[in-house]
Amino acid sequence: MTYQNEKAVIYARVSSKGQEENGFSLDAQEKLALEYSAKQGLQVVKIWKGAESAWGKIERQNFSAMLAYVKKHREVRHIVFDVLDRMTRNDIDKIRIAELIQDYGKIIHFSRDNKVYSKASSPDDFFMLDVQVCFAKKLSNDISRKTTMGMTEKAEQGIYPSRAPIGYLNNHRSGKIDVDPERAPFIKKLFELAASGEYSLQMIEDILYKEGLRERLHGGRVRKNTLYRVLHNPMYYGEFFWAKKLYPGTHLPIISKDLYERAHKALSQFQRPRVTTCNYPFSNLLHCKTCGCSVVGDFAKKKYMYYRCSFAKGQHPHEKYIREHLLDEAFAEMIDGVSITPDIAKWFQKAVDLRLKYVEKAQNKEIAGLKAELSKTEAKLERLYNEGLDGKYSPEFINYNEKRCKSRIAELAQQIQNHQINPESVRQKSIDILKLVCNMGTIYRAAPLAEKKPLLRHIASDYILDGHKIYPKYREPFNIFAEGNKKCLEIKGKIPKSSKHLIWGG
Repeated sequence: MTYQNEKAVIYARVSSKGQEENGFSLDAQEKLALEYSAKQGLQVVKIWKGAESAWGKIERQNFSAMLAYVKKHREVRHIVFDVLDRMTRNDIDKIRIAELIQDYGKIIHFSRDNKVYSKASSPDDFFMLDVQVCFAKKLSNDISRKTTMGMTEKAEQGIYPSRAPIGYLNNHRSGKIDVDPERAPFIKKLFELAASGEYSLQMIEDILYKEGLRERLHGGRVRKNTLYRVLHNPMYYGEFFWAKKLYPGTHLPIISKDLYERAHKALSQFQRPRVTTCNYPFSNLLHCKTCGCSVVGDFAKKKYMYYRCSFAKGQHPHEKYIREHLLDEAFAEMIDGVSITPDIAKWFQKAVDLRLKYVEKAQNKEIAGLKAELSKTEAKLERLYNEGLDGKYSPEFINYNEKRCKSRIAELAQQIQNHQINPESVRQKSIDILKLVCNMGTIYRAAPLAEKKPLLRHIASDYILDGHKIYPKYREPFNIFAEGNKKCLEIKGKIPKSSKHLIWGG
């Protein structure tokens, strides 16, 4: 049967972006549909083609647009598909197509099968159409289930089963992910900058862009929303989420778990830096005891630099303004209070060396135990394979125990890697820290005002301002050094009682 110059549309679909980029499948469907339409005498007025999942809600925009078009244009009576599963694999779209046939009088064509469905089709034809839709639906469900099972099995083996995030690359030969030598250093610096508490995500984005971090596909700027996701992804310290479950990974971590947790703590604790037209070195370093808001810089009489509560939660009485040089002197005295003498530094170093010898001995013992268990588990897996070949156990029993063995092997390998700490690097780090602690007062006083905040952040996680007193929350080991000095810091010098007196001249 031919249709002389009756209008038709063509709908071609592939199931993934990868097929779309290949282009061959879509082009083949379009070519065959055009040849079929020419033989049937159809005049093609519009073509839809693209990558859409048969089950997607948002993705099936082309399909919905095509349905709306043919409903609106009554003169378009024919819709040409390649085969049935290119039209639909689900019951909902089957009902929508049935509506086109029964209520709008449309005619459905399948160019590859040379089949036509219309109001004139017999009940047997529609029954076979229903059967084919059910078969396509079952095939789609089977593929989805097998794919999910395969990905879950990979996750249980410690292998990330999806596309590698920024900082890693998919190894298509091994099926695993490898560290991206180009972008991994930027990821490490991202966590270090975030852990410092000195930078907002926008500032970190700008820094990394200037230093050369780019997107993998388009070479554009890596935006702060992407950086936010990176900072909350446990994959970078050796674990990953799959199907809402956390798995230990076999991939090489880019950062330590300690750095990951410090970055998280800094992100949750510190507010974004306050953007002002002036540079206030100590802004957002302290918090007001009365309301918990940040202490920020301000000018009085256009020449005096003071610090006060930001009053983000509303004004409150008895708030004092503090001159910058008095605040600087108070911080210098605080640093003197947590500094140590060279004799004490030598004593600390001896204690560190003694501790490292004990840790190294315990570490080697722990690693030896883990390696012994790893060898036993690998031997158990080998025996399991041999017994499976001999038919001693059922395939289900073999598969179940194989997964358990592989999961344990990946877990042991990760534990061995986590225990491999270089004592010499730890010792050198302790030497550097003790040298710093001995000379912090000199370093602080010699540093420009703009460079003093990082050192103060390093010593304490927060500073609480209560009138003219500062209460530091010391980090380790500075809390130990300051243990003997229970007094808070007292700001010396004249402190005005009223902020109005300073700003307006009283």
